[in-house]
Amino acid sequence: MDTARQKTILIVQDISCVGRCSMQVVLPVLSAAGLNCAMLPTALLSTHTGGFGTVYRRDLKEDMTGILSHWRRLDLRFDAVYTGYLGGAAQADMILSSLDRLMAPGARLFVDPVMADHGKPYAFCGEEMVAGFRALCGRADVIFPNRTEAAMLLGLPISPGTEPEVPEKEAVLSLGAPHVVLSGVSSQEGQIGVTAYSSGKAPHTLERQHHPGSYPGTGDMLAAGVIAGLMRGLALDTACGLALDVIEDAFEAALRHPRPSRFGLPFEQALPGFIRALGL
Repeated sequence: MDTARQKTILIVQDISCVGRCSMQVVLPVLSAAGLNCAMLPTALLSTHTGGFGTVYRRDLKEDMTGILSHWRRLDLRFDAVYTGYLGGAAQADMILSSLDRLMAPGARLFVDPVMADHGKPYAFCGEEMVAGFRALCGRADVIFPNRTEAAMLLGLPISPGTEPEVPEKEAVLSLGAPHVVLSGVSSQEGQIGVTAYSSGKAPHTLERQHHPGSYPGTGDMLAAGVIAGLMRGLALDTACGLALDVIEDAFEAALRHPRPSRFGLPFEQALPGFIRALGL
């Protein structure tokens, strides 16, 4: 990787004010990797939506329109764009139509199609949102669906509380991205991880210990860790291993300092090791 110039990345995510997820996780992880991060917030939430009761939520579509208009006047362009949680299908269309003006020559697009988990779509996610993310995935270099999201993108049936089957390589690559990191993969009891798919290569599965409990933001940590590795010049398999290692370190920190899982993993304590692993 050319380290003479600091790489820039635009993060398109929500801001959940309490509970480690989305921008609260992605921004520090990518910053720790030495990337110059810019933000395009998609929604403002009082907390994330898992375990805090009724959430105050504001769709930032109008704010995004004003921000993008200003950036067009400045002709700002980024070395990478990373989209995660979107406030609605209209935002997916907005980002898709803005990519050519946001991405510098040779820039990469990373898409985490945040729509569902454990066989259940999120409340805001209807067919228009699925179609919007499908279009973004078709433009992406790397996508990060979990098993439920992959099934939705492929038009396969899902059932609440049941993880869909792991799709075949040809199916996930048919979404258009040349690289796919599928999360929630478990080849043996007590293990969980990812399968990395790339055009022209055999799928590669990496797993770590499956810790009990459900921690919001773990998928954000995974995507951010992989993106950080890729932006620092690592191969996809190596970047996936790096991301799983930082998540494992965060789980170990959670065991040392227990707190309700709704507050997310204490990933901050894993960042020093993550920085060392990147050679920074």
